[in-house]
Amino acid sequence: MEGVYVAIQARRGCQEELEANLTHYQINYAVIFLILMVISIVMNPQCLVTICVLVLVWMGFLKKNDDPHWEVNVGGVQLGKTQRWMILSAMTAIVLLCVVGQVLFSAAFTCAIFVLAHGLLHPVPDALAMDCLDQII
Repeated sequence: MEGVYVAIQARRGCQEELEANLTHYQINYAVIFLILMVISIVMNPQCLVTICVLVLVWMGFLKKNDDPHWEVNVGGVQLGKTQRWMILSAMTAIVLLCVVGQVLFSAAFTCAIFVLAHGLLHPVPDALAMDCLDQII
């Protein structure tokens, strides 16, 4: 019975360390994820081509959408500026998810593993450790 109590206390200690490190290093983790994401996209030519094509589509759309005489009819229904924005945004999201999604999820999973390992293995910063001790006492 005593072994279970020790295991529960060790788990609570790990959880507190993880929460403290996640809070303290969250900006570092975000920068690491961003760098990993950019490297992953740059190393994948399909992602680069897709992003470039989407940028060109958006540039053309923004230029054309400013024209007050541009009318888009779908099934006899005229679409306003907001509706055109929403449709192109949804199409962009679908294309990015289909093409860049695997790269995004791979980078996120890899970063999550690194963050979890760092959060559990790195000692809690001194200032946070002192705060924890003050709360215990």
